[in-house]
Amino acid sequence: MFETWYEGQRAKSLSWLQALHRHPEIGFEEVRTAGLVAETLNALGYDIETGIGRTGVVASLTKGDDNGYGRTIGFRAELDALPMNETADVDYASELPNRFHGCGHDGHTVTAMTAAAYLAEHGNFDGTVRFIFQPAEELLEGARAMISDGLFDRFPCDEIYALHNIPGLPVGHVCIPDDVVLASSDNIDVKIFANGTHGSAPQTGEDAILAAASFITTVQQLATRVIDTRSAGVISFGVCQGGTARNILPDFVTLQGTMRTHSKEVRDRLTSLLEDSAKSIEISHGVKIALTVETVAPLTRNHALGVDAVRKTAIDLFGADRVVEASKSLMASEDFSEMLGLVPGAYFFIGQDGRYPHHPDYAFDPNIIPIGAQIFADLAKKRCAKQP
Repeated sequence: MFETWYEGQRAKSLSWLQALHRHPEIGFEEVRTAGLVAETLNALGYDIETGIGRTGVVASLTKGDDNGYGRTIGFRAELDALPMNETADVDYASELPNRFHGCGHDGHTVTAMTAAAYLAEHGNFDGTVRFIFQPAEELLEGARAMISDGLFDRFPCDEIYALHNIPGLPVGHVCIPDDVVLASSDNIDVKIFANGTHGSAPQTGEDAILAAASFITTVQQLATRVIDTRSAGVISFGVCQGGTARNILPDFVTLQGTMRTHSKEVRDRLTSLLEDSAKSIEISHGVKIALTVETVAPLTRNHALGVDAVRKTAIDLFGADRVVEASKSLMASEDFSEMLGLVPGAYFFIGQDGRYPHHPDYAFDPNIIPIGAQIFADLAKKRCAKQP
């Protein structure tokens, strides 16, 4: 039934995708994007609430005579784009400089909108579906903002699901990790303070740049020795700032980095390594170091009931040969983890061709829209019913 319905829906879904892609908005600025979503789903008969977590949207639809047995199932999609320029060869490219849906969030939003449109017309379920359109996923702040704004108090859900496109997996295949899906994310901020001096006489002060280099190499070298090679954990520094002239040793250097892990034990061990390395560099280089490690997003961890529900649905819809079993988790991070920490559910992937997300040539494959939409719609019908 869905395939037949989508033949008539395809042009409309593609028009939504093109409209969102041409006018991308970054985290907490998704006013136009949220407006298009709210207006479209309101016209389909959904109850709409806007401004959740600043720019988030919640669309709810209740159907059937549940006699008190109906359940509420949530589906999350992301609204935000990236602050980067697009070079992908599409005829509906971004019209804004330094704004680009380079991760496919426009495609995820349209996938959810398409599922919502189908359920509005063919919603033979007893219960409530909620489509949660989240801002600022790229900042790893939007989910927490919505939750702090009373998301699940105001819009309770019994289960919640989300998806992401993933190049590298065969096109149209569904990948559902059994447990850990994505890594935790921590921000690392390091400030190294020294008595700056002339580069010709380093003995008259301290060298903050050399201390920064020593800190980075110490951390990277020791991390390979204190973490079991079978465990997942990585530290990377993307910012190193300090100095104003080639012959002056600066008073301070700033480092900014990220830490990704797949377990609390590895995270705690790497945090201790950072702290111990800072102390040793202070002693060996005569500098002072201020170190902070701040958790941005916890592990994205699937629940068994959600994994089972997605796997069964995908097999029923597309066959077992298109469902990847026991798939590996990734080192990327997602703040959907915040929602899964409060509501059981699952996060899964749909394969597509092309560049990996966050590349200027990345392009979301619109042909996977009906795959995700079918899974969402089928989950809604099956999971809204009273569970044994």
